[in-house]
Amino acid sequence: MKIGRRAGNGSSRQGTALMAMVLCVVGMAAISMALMAVSLGDSKEQRGEKEEMRAAYVSQAGLSQAMYQLQRGQSGNVGTPQTPVQWGGSQCWVQEFYVTPSIVRLRASGIDNGTGAAQELVVRAVPNTIWMYGAFGREHLHMDANAHVDSYNSDTGTYASQTSGSGTLIHALGNGDIGSNGDITMDVNGTVWGDAIAGPGHTTTVLGNADVYGTTTSATALVNLPVINVPAYPSSGPMIVTNNTVLASGNYNFTNLRLNSGKTLTVTGPANVVCTNLELRSSSNLLIDATNGLVTFYVIDDFIMNSNAQFRATDSDPLNLRINLLSDNVINPEINVQLDEIFLDSNTQVHGTILAPNAQVVIDSNFQMFGALMARSVDLSSNAFFHFDEALLTAPINGPPTYETMAWREMPYHPSGTYSGGTTGGGTSGGGTTQGGTTY
Repeated sequence: MKIGRRAGNGSSRQGTALMAMVLCVVGMAAISMALMAVSLGDSKEQRGEKEEMRAAYVSQAGLSQAMYQLQRGQSGNVGTPQTPVQWGGSQCWVQEFYVTPSIVRLRASGIDNGTGAAQELVVRAVPNTIWMYGAFGREHLHMDANAHVDSYNSDTGTYASQTSGSGTLIHALGNGDIGSNGDITMDVNGTVWGDAIAGPGHTTTVLGNADVYGTTTSATALVNLPVINVPAYPSSGPMIVTNNTVLASGNYNFTNLRLNSGKTLTVTGPANVVCTNLELRSSSNLLIDATNGLVTFYVIDDFIMNSNAQFRATDSDPLNLRINLLSDNVINPEINVQLDEIFLDSNTQVHGTILAPNAQVVIDSNFQMFGALMARSVDLSSNAFFHFDEALLTAPINGPPTYETMAWREMPYHPSGTYSGGTTGGGTSGGGTTQGGTTY
């Protein structure tokens, strides 16, 4: 029996199998292409994330460099958008903007392979100085009736050029702070154009119509007065100034230094003068020629100034004269700045700083001080006028300030590298940086 075969059946099955294989190959190719596209996308995304991370890191490096420069008294600017700083294969620049003279914004931009990131750091300058107050008494501070404290800035001109108001309200600037680690008391008509800050747990008592234009909130930390280290020089015995005299630059040690009435002693800086007692009799002048350097006095016992005496630099700059007062009696020390009961126009003045960490300093009526005073205790008698020199806060002799962080944030990156809301390179800005709802 013969069985017949149809030739078309095998060919049909072969064609079906071939078609299935083609479809499988096409499907595999499509899947491969999809996987490759996903892989390339993931790789690109990962590369972008890495580039963004590196851009953020280089921004932080720029902020670190800016802070390094600020701590050394230099500008916080690092590179520019046109000439960025190279960090490996990345680039960055930092721009400084002053919100106030003491608050600085540092805005950093970083780029890695075309990907950018930006960050902002806001810092506040903390002056590297003990001279934060016009008058400070470690144990207590008292102001009699009509005593006044204000401030001015010797860097921008004389005190008289900065005054405003009339009558008993004549004053210059409003940073004439007074302070104590203990209590502060102010009698009637006393005026402070600034803060009156008592110590932690202590109070500021303002009697009658006395006025404090700043805050009377107590401090949260104590202020430490530095220890005075007296240099050791060979003694030259006493020096009595009976004629106008010029003392050359150098180091001196006198048992007693006295200026007779109406006489002038000019000390040429730089100089250090140690004396057991220092007395300026009426209408005498102890002047400092600070052309080549400042002068520091170390007074062991009595420091006495009589009526119409002046103790100042020839340019009247308080930064050029330092007066350090000590006492032999640590238990009950007392050093009096004694002035006659005279009118303000008697011109009895000190232009400088007075540091007396173990002494009770009593300032008599009609005394004028331009600079700052820190002592164990301070008593300002009626019509005493203290004018704190704000230049002491940032004086070169104090060194660059330290900086405390106020805020940090990430910012939208601007390829142009320009940001608004600040003053570049110094000055005062009207803009603000926001963190937690607070504008700085």
